[in-house]
Amino acid sequence: MRERIKGKILVAKDEGDVVMPGANHVVIKLYGEETHGAISIIEQPFEPGILLPPHVHQNDVWLHVLEGEMHARVGEEIVKATPGCWVLKPRRIPHTMWNAGPAPARFIELYTPGGFELFFKDFGERLRQGPIGLDELNRLGEPHGIRFFDDWIPDLKAAYNLRLIGE
Repeated sequence: MRERIKGKILVAKDEGDVVMPGANHVVIKLYGEETHGAISIIEQPFEPGILLPPHVHQNDVWLHVLEGEMHARVGEEIVKATPGCWVLKPRRIPHTMWNAGPAPARFIELYTPGGFELFFKDFGERLRQGPIGLDELNRLGEPHGIRFFDDWIPDLKAAYNLRLIGE
């Protein structure tokens, strides 16, 4: 458990639960249960050439780029975020993200309300067994309110020379 200081929670730089294996691991920095469900926070490195399958979910996500660059498609809009940028991925709006840059990226995501970080625990456990397809990803995502789709995948892969995470 985390150390409480003056009513606040201190999360040290290297603290957190690593819940996904590999180069694109997810570190849960703050669980929703620690904030009475208000927010959860993850930190993640993201290798060049990786695409997260497009999806939609029931919470807002703020992406803050710390290193490298990340692209995001939110609805029909595509943006390129560099260090210091924030990208809003609103609830119930289809979105995806990828690293088309030459170097690894690293970012923090804030989820409101909290609780969505638990999807990463389930996804990480399953990913340890090998590659995962969209059907199984949707089965894993259903209890967490996330649905994946493949409509944008061929075009994004071709345009940015990408591969899906977990392939």
